[in-house]
Amino acid sequence: MRRLQRHVVLAPAQALTVALWIIMAWAHAGAAIYSPILMTTSAEADSGKTTLLNLVGFLAPRSLSTVETTGAVLFRSIEKWSPTIIVDEADTMLVDNEPLRAVINSGWTRGSGVLRCDGDDPRLFSTFCPKAIGLKGRKMPDTTLSRCIIIDLKRKKRSDRVEHFRHLDDAELANLRRQAQRWTMDNVATLKAVPELPAGFDNRLGDNWRLMLAIADLAGGEWPDQARQAATAIARGGTADMSIGIKLLADIKDVFVITAVDRLSSLELVEALGEIEGHPWADWKGGNLITPNALARLLEPFGIRPGSIRLEDNRVLRGYQRSHFEDAFERYLP
Repeated sequence: MRRLQRHVVLAPAQALTVALWIIMAWAHAGAAIYSPILMTTSAEADSGKTTLLNLVGFLAPRSLSTVETTGAVLFRSIEKWSPTIIVDEADTMLVDNEPLRAVINSGWTRGSGVLRCDGDDPRLFSTFCPKAIGLKGRKMPDTTLSRCIIIDLKRKKRSDRVEHFRHLDDAELANLRRQAQRWTMDNVATLKAVPELPAGFDNRLGDNWRLMLAIADLAGGEWPDQARQAATAIARGGTADMSIGIKLLADIKDVFVITAVDRLSSLELVEALGEIEGHPWADWKGGNLITPNALARLLEPFGIRPGSIRLEDNRVLRGYQRSHFEDAFERYLP
């Protein structure tokens, strides 16, 4: 952690998360079932993404760094070298490159891969290896973002003091690699234990953190508690990456809580959504408030449809009861 924070402005939760991910990369072959992508991002350039990825590259096993590749080259490299893949400028490399994204996404689960011909014979090429990517912003498909642990970097202030990293290996980095390798060799069998997850860490979110929390538990001392606090903080920072449907459900839940009613007409609901600052409902299409029809279309995949409701003033209008949403709230909102 200290070496990372020497060169990059990182919150304690971020530094701990990156350190745990590096140990996970060393334990990957022997203990990982799921392989979360470490994603470094920032709103603007010059925020430390490249520096952090380079540090990860020097500390992780068999790191292979690139700013450009193809899906075929990537899966053949994984098959041949079992590397830790480091991809900088991923926002450029992955634009309109579905084959490459498919390789990256498929490598999240052990045993998955891509089926290709090797000569005349088809065979499955493994895509399972640790991957770290850097990009400006978060313009990634939901399918990729859900596989990521996101480290959101910010440009340093004048008061921030970090040491310039020369992007060269040195004795301290080599010693840290040896320590990481020795620790995982001694403990990899124990890391198959199932750790207790924080509340709300279900499905893919929990799977992303499972091995890293097992590492913290085995380290003992203050690390189990600090790792769970870090996981919660990092996951909370990823709420901006919800799909538009999940964002809508979350905002509707808030509207029902704030209004303290059990039913709302479609017009009342869209007006309440439009008052939420910083969310897309007030400027949905062409700078206009989202319409009841657009609202209904977004909710339809969740099995939620408007119906006739009687309001407190006895008017009967098209709208929604809170009970219509309870199943979706429980399934999709932490």
